[in-house]
Amino acid sequence: MSLAYLVDQVARLLFPPRCQVCGKLQDSPICEACWSEIEFISAPLCHCCGMPLDPLASGPPLCAECRSGRKFSGARAVGLHAGPLRQAIIRYKYHGRRRLAETFGEMLAELARAEGHDALPLASAAAVLPVPLHPARRKWRGFDQAELLCAPVAEALGIPVWTDALERVRDTTPQVDMRGKHRHENVRNAFEARKTYRLTGRSFILIDDVFTTGATISECARMLRKAGAADVYALTVARADPRPRHGPGHSSDTWGDEV
Repeated sequence: MSLAYLVDQVARLLFPPRCQVCGKLQDSPICEACWSEIEFISAPLCHCCGMPLDPLASGPPLCAECRSGRKFSGARAVGLHAGPLRQAIIRYKYHGRRRLAETFGEMLAELARAEGHDALPLASAAAVLPVPLHPARRKWRGFDQAELLCAPVAEALGIPVWTDALERVRDTTPQVDMRGKHRHENVRNAFEARKTYRLTGRSFILIDDVFTTGATISECARMLRKAGAADVYALTVARADPRPRHGPGHSSDTWGDEV
């Protein structure tokens, strides 16, 4: 019996594993009850950014924002940034619950496998790239939340992870309380492509935790394409809920603008 095994067993006795959302004692980071309440994204959705669309609406399969043009080639998310998934991401990102990295990574890997054989040609990408943190933010947080999610996606697609192709060169103000154009202005020129000789004519997959307005993803894609990249796709664990809010709650049957 190894020392590592004994240490693990003692740790489990002192700090038994719990659901990272509701706190229920159990092995999985997200329990079955919380998992069942996650709002996974399914068709119909915007063919570019992956935003859920009203199933009763008619018109082109693009949201209003994507009809105006995007810097990235396509984006998809596992679920809506609401309910248990939102709580899990908050605990992962701001409370250091790194156990969730494996769960989120597997979610993204499954999404990559599904999309790779469907809408987005992810299997032809040269590498998986995490949306980078500024070194000061990484030091404060203790880890890079996007980087920890990359390995399962790369393994699922059989491509490498490149952590040195894109760098955040400016420590921007957190985007969480910003809206619209302010998010785009905040991240403008915050990233730089590195080792650009590897980028020319190749496609890449960006990985991040949440897609809100797409400002960060768009700026990363802009810099990669400026350096010669052909296509830039994005996969995130969650994306902002497109349904309008009404007070503390929000409607459950009103979706983003499709027409």
